[in-house]
Amino acid sequence: MADIDINKSHNLEMDTARKRLEKMTGELQSQYGIKSVWTANTATLSGTGLKKGLVELTDSAINVQITLGLLAKAMKDKIQGQVNIALDNALS
Repeated sequence: MADIDINKSHNLEMDTARKRLEKMTGELQSQYGIKSVWTANTATLSGTGLKKGLVELTDSAINVQITLGLLAKAMKDKIQGQVNIALDNALS
């Protein structure tokens, strides 16, 4: 079960939403070292402190699931807040 599970609805075209999410995941990589690999409309996230991460894009929603490593769990609320801010910025 994911430690962080965020669902956000959107009204964007799929191409627009995908480009914005790709930009967001690129910023996460430069800021926090979190790497993303996109396959179709799903990105797999990896990096220090993450056991597993997934970003899924559908026609009307974005789902982010992150399983944190032991040390990162102590910062779960902060990480979840930062992901929410990044998603809100990407969708606005």
